[in-house]
Amino acid sequence: MYESTGPQRDAASTIFNLPNYRVVDAIDLSDGGRQVVIASSVPPGCPSCGVIATKVHSRRSQQVRDVPVAGTVQVVWAKRRWFCLEPACARRTFWEATDQVPRYARSTTRPRDQVVSAVITSGRAASEVAQAHGVSWWLVQAALAAAAVALPAVDEVPVTRLGIDEHRYRSVRWFRTDDGAWRRFEPWMTTLVDLTTGQVLGIVDGRDSTAVGTWLAQRSECWRERIEVVAIDPEYSPRWGPLIEGSGATSLP
Repeated sequence: MYESTGPQRDAASTIFNLPNYRVVDAIDLSDGGRQVVIASSVPPGCPSCGVIATKVHSRRSQQVRDVPVAGTVQVVWAKRRWFCLEPACARRTFWEATDQVPRYARSTTRPRDQVVSAVITSGRAASEVAQAHGVSWWLVQAALAAAAVALPAVDEVPVTRLGIDEHRYRSVRWFRTDDGAWRRFEPWMTTLVDLTTGQVLGIVDGRDSTAVGTWLAQRSECWRERIEVVAIDPEYSPRWGPLIEGSGATSLP
């Protein structure tokens, strides 16, 4: 029978399944909940010189947010402060940080990945996702902003189904012109998305074909020719019709 000769995680660490962490303790709380104590299983490198640390300076407990594992779990990280033994390095000690719990983070990366997926993939509102996961709206918004930065450049996305829709992002405003007359202003913007993945490709001011045409003109001819279907609001399809015909795509109101 074949058996792996490499290091194997214990059963609790396997169930908890946080990469490069192991479960060192688990207890039942008086309120019916559970507490899981975890520790990093990989010695970190000094953030200044990169030398791998081998000697522990001190320890402290840090509570971090995480996804539910068979129910709500209170996760405590047995965090270590390490010595840097490199003589040429000015940093003598440092607290460990990992890919799963980056420096200054108060949660693992798993909740952030989960709320981003809930908003982008499932199309749920950020406020509803925040309430469902027991986190603040600001945390969800910060996770979405970080995910948006990591998205590939628009010209590198092979879009075959393009969605174009306009909406008013705030209430109607009135302002006075130089001649003293009042003028109505409706703050409209148009969003372009990849209908296959739901990724936002671009946002332009206004609701007419001028801004959309400028945005499309900035894409390469190969990018535009790849589009097979464009989904738009029927009310405004006459405005964008020439643009769609120029791309060779089929309009889908």
